[in-house]
Amino acid sequence: MLGLGLWGLDRGTMWRDESATYQMARRTVPQIRDALGTVDAVHGLYYLLMHPILALRPSEVTLRLPSVLAAVAATALVATLGCRLARPRVGLWAGLLYATTPVVTHYAQEGRSYAMVAASAAGATYLLVGAAGLATGRSDGRADGRRDGRAGGRADRSARGPALGPGPVPGATPAPTPTPTPAPGPHAASRPAGPADEAASATRVGSAVPVRDEVPRLAPGPGGPEARGHAAGWRWAAYGGVVAATALLHVFAVLMLTAHALTLLLSRAPRRVWWGWGSAAAGAVGVVVPLAVVARRQSAQLAWMSHPTPGRLWAVVEKFAGPSALVLAVNLLLIVTAVIRPRRTALTAVALPLICVPPVLLFALALHRPCFHERYLLFALAGVPLLAAAGLDRLAGAAAGRLVGAEARRHRAVAAAAGALVVGCAFVWQLPLHQREREPLSRQDDLAALSTAVGRLTRPGEPVLYDPPKERRIAIAYPRPLAGLRDIALSTPGPASGTLYGVDVGPAELLRRLAGARSAWLIAADEPEARRSKAAVLTGHFRLAYSLCLPGIRLERYVRAV
Repeated sequence: MLGLGLWGLDRGTMWRDESATYQMARRTVPQIRDALGTVDAVHGLYYLLMHPILALRPSEVTLRLPSVLAAVAATALVATLGCRLARPRVGLWAGLLYATTPVVTHYAQEGRSYAMVAASAAGATYLLVGAAGLATGRSDGRADGRRDGRAGGRADRSARGPALGPGPVPGATPAPTPTPTPAPGPHAASRPAGPADEAASATRVGSAVPVRDEVPRLAPGPGGPEARGHAAGWRWAAYGGVVAATALLHVFAVLMLTAHALTLLLSRAPRRVWWGWGSAAAGAVGVVVPLAVVARRQSAQLAWMSHPTPGRLWAVVEKFAGPSALVLAVNLLLIVTAVIRPRRTALTAVALPLICVPPVLLFALALHRPCFHERYLLFALAGVPLLAAAGLDRLAGAAAGRLVGAEARRHRAVAAAAGALVVGCAFVWQLPLHQREREPLSRQDDLAALSTAVGRLTRPGEPVLYDPPKERRIAIAYPRPLAGLRDIALSTPGPASGTLYGVDVGPAELLRRLAGARSAWLIAADEPEARRSKAAVLTGHFRLAYSLCLPGIRLERYVRAV
């Protein structure tokens, strides 16, 4: 993931959303605070995190590097979840699948918060697995709850071990025997067991507590139920804190809580786990509610979105599990295999709700108020490689059959390498898509090219108007080619006005400022629904002499009417 993130990181241009990060994060903290009251409150924490980073070196690479590192962290967490919920080869395959998904590298190379949100959500899921006791190798949570409901024991319903027999238990301290047992000689096997042998055997098994699913587990240590309950409380507090931080990075990430609730339901978690999760979730929601209220007042920023259709849901599936048809088909086949014939029920209980619940809920919300986009759901993508890797593990296990001993070990090594090779082939198959993600045209616009084109056509000292003010982002992101132009409509710059792009003067003042000008340039949004208020002011006093369509904007030159 680190290699793919650094490959082609400097595209030589920013697009409009990255330019918003660039200008906001370079303001002072009070200026950022003032601006968040009017715009981009959902990205406020991200701007504050980026502020000291861009203070070190303001550049496009510095802008995107935190996203690369966040994608690396998310990949590591996905791999770790695969190891904890299944086995190491599942973690290996899941991590490789996550890293080589084109949409992951897209947001890993973008100066926005979505890669950080995905990493933080993966961290919250990892903490959930530990706090709820879902990891492989843990004893069954329900049996543990019946044994000592207040002890906070951890669970794993998928693990099955050999029956507990005589032998030392790792970590257990056997009680001293009254008579030392002599070392066995060459004929010890034929010697009948005596009382000392029976006492030693009883001592060895007495320190372990067998449970219903036959997984050996140590007896309660000196900590006692109160100490273990205190440790469980800290784990839930850490989980709630990470969930809150994730939702503060982007408010829609709070939807992960619904996926985690379904995970606990599918896992049949005991009451004490529900109590811990509910307390943590309530605390996280309480932290996020003020941000949600402010974001609701700023919902006009999403006015460009439309109500989604079912095809948008399928488009998210394609991007998360594909997007090429062959890779998509194989991934979906493996996911279906993992769901229908689960070998690791804990993994399915964690991954399946993650990829199903948040997209469906956001889609339902978008039917009321348009807000559906795959970048808001990037945190849910982790479930796709986990389930695909689990499906591949299911097929590999079926192929192994009844192999035992050295032959089984060789098969496991070959299967792990073969799975990694399959992921490598998928990456090579989609290599053109990865190459396209590193080109300027992979984003909605190319502000560097627009600034250069406008600078080449204009002359220093000429007045320029930005209609609407958001088109001023071209000059903010790449000011050098436009440095000689006079922004004649600007009243108060963005940092001083608490806005992204500044506040313009009214029509009467604009005409007064244009009184001595013989011509003026207009940079207007090339959007059908855009209100061209400044063009209306110019009409009647100036006439259109030149017009040029550039990607996303229209450059027009007006000369005074005779």
